[in-house]
Amino acid sequence: MSAIFEAPAETLGDHIDRLAAIEAAADTVQTWEPLLIPGLMQSFAYAAAAIHGTVPSLPLEVVDERAEARRHRIDRLGRPGARSIAVVVDESALFRSVGGYAALVDQLEHILALDALQPSLSVRVLPQGIDAHPGLAGAFTLYRAGQQRAVLVEALTGSTITTRPDDVAAYAGAWERLLGLALPPRESLELIEGTRETLCRRLRMNR
Repeated sequence: MSAIFEAPAETLGDHIDRLAAIEAAADTVQTWEPLLIPGLMQSFAYAAAAIHGTVPSLPLEVVDERAEARRHRIDRLGRPGARSIAVVVDESALFRSVGGYAALVDQLEHILALDALQPSLSVRVLPQGIDAHPGLAGAFTLYRAGQQRAVLVEALTGSTITTRPDDVAAYAGAWERLLGLALPPRESLELIEGTRETLCRRLRMNR
């Protein structure tokens, strides 16, 4: 297991394979996303729109392949007894019409369904109006497998996996700060449901 976390990735393929191996080995996954619905909770339509929007040069067949892979990530991660998955998402992402409002409504319904079906999943929302916080630096995911730790940091041109203790400690501290600011799970789900209802009314008015 240690080799999975420490081995360097020489190519994009190596990087993707290493990330998949870390994710498969992890017993705890903690994800923060300030702009979009996190990838492991994305529906196919939302994922395809997000991928195409952020990397418009990708061929559409590659976009579809990646969107389909994202749609099945939670199935692999959320198998019973396998791990704990915690997500904190900024409230603004609930209103960002990635793929249009119909796709966004479907995405919010997808989150609610996942929460009901995946007992290992915890969804928290960071409400608007919060003061400056460490999560403003960008999206990240913390992985833990026994004593092993890794952090995935995402950027426009790619992502980086680091296991440096100082890096892991910094992101772990940021995660704890975000948890302290986020709404409790029940209130978070109520906010997601309320947002879904608001968007549904908006869709009906625009018909």
